[in-house]
Amino acid sequence: MLSDIPAILRAMHQAVDDEPKIVVDPVAPKLIDMTSLDERWLAPILNHPFAPQWRAGFLIRCRYAEDCLREAVERGITQYLILGAGLDTFSYRQPAWAEALRVFEMDHPATQGFKRERLAAAHLFPACRSFPD
Repeated sequence: MLSDIPAILRAMHQAVDDEPKIVVDPVAPKLIDMTSLDERWLAPILNHPFAPQWRAGFLIRCRYAEDCLREAVERGITQYLILGAGLDTFSYRQPAWAEALRVFEMDHPATQGFKRERLAAAHLFPACRSFPD
C-alpha cells in the first residue's frame, strides 16, 4: 500500500540511520513487516544510492509538522486531526507534551481496517482516555 511508505521510512530510520534520530518512532517497526514488502517496486527505491537522503526528506517533514504541532499545543490547541492517516503512529507514541491532545485519524475504511489489523498483530491498542466535554 502506498500509505505504508512514510511508515516504512520511519521504521527504516529507526533500524539503519545513526543517532540522533530525526524522529523517534518505536511503533513504526512494529507495524511494518520488512520481510514481506513487495520487492518488485520497493527494493529498487529503498536500495537506491539516494535512499538515505530521500528518507531524511520524509523524516524532516514529519519532524517539522510535529514541532509545529508542539508549538500549537503550547498556544492552547487541544485537538489534532490526521487526514489520510495511513499508518501514522503519532497517537501511539504521543509525547508527554501532547498527552492532553485529542487525536483523530481519518482515512479510507480499507486503509483504517488494514491499520487495525497491523496494530492488532503488533499487540498495540489505542490508549483509552477520557476527556472533559
